[in-house]
Amino acid sequence: MKPDEQALIDSVLAREDGAFDAFLDRYRSLFYSVLYGKGFAFPRDYVEDVYQSLILAITKDDYRKLRAFTGRNNCSLATFLQVVTTRFALDELRKWKRHPRGRGREADPDDSVLQVEDPRPHGPVDENLSQERIDIFHNLLFALEWKRISVVLWVFRGVTRERIADVMSTSRANIDALYKRAKDQMTQRFADGEYSSGHREPDDDLLVPDVESRLVELLQHPTSKLQEALLVDDSKQRALIGLLLLRYPEYRVSLEELGRIDPKGTPVATAISVLDDLLARMQA
Repeated sequence: MKPDEQALIDSVLAREDGAFDAFLDRYRSLFYSVLYGKGFAFPRDYVEDVYQSLILAITKDDYRKLRAFTGRNNCSLATFLQVVTTRFALDELRKWKRHPRGRGREADPDDSVLQVEDPRPHGPVDENLSQERIDIFHNLLFALEWKRISVVLWVFRGVTRERIADVMSTSRANIDALYKRAKDQMTQRFADGEYSSGHREPDDDLLVPDVESRLVELLQHPTSKLQEALLVDDSKQRALIGLLLLRYPEYRVSLEELGRIDPKGTPVATAISVLDDLLARMQA
């Protein structure tokens, strides 16, 4: 823990005048950056309500959440608060889905949003699309076999197809073929109505404390460095699993889906193993 963070926390917990206001001034933008994140898609007028609820949660029970911060493993206060806010927003998202305004309409079979195209310069899941359509897209995607999922997501992350081929230990031509097959398969399933329109909810059976603690430590590192550390030659499914875990609010992969990506082990044990390997590479 940095000295200035410790001093700020101590002053808040001691209820010194102006301490909590200083705390909010310092971290307000971080809170809003999470709440406005692509993975949540709350209406703008609803975000303020969520923000106020978050602040109440932080102050509840004599700042119990802040007292839980110890700065272990060089975790910064900003990283800790990012994780706290993400978990809170995921809980609020569950409530929002039950709210009358949060209930999505039935998908239009003629809607072209699920046509999978090369996302450069714009991906198929635009930030302005409804969360329902994004959920349908991911439901379609994660029903595919892991190689096609991997190619689609890495292409969307802006990784070159040559690099994807190295990671998946195959040829560039095969990557092109896998991408086309994924596109055709998703489009056909959408046209035939063979997809789930259900909301993608966080899976607490996957987000166990041992997984969350590792994610907290990893989130201290820049996203670009984490992605590069994932892209190890011949890493195959493990690179994909790492991406899905690090971007969990966006994809909300389930325990069952993770198990289908790598059926050789148990999903939680695989997740922990992948994150431990990534931690070792980041600390090397």
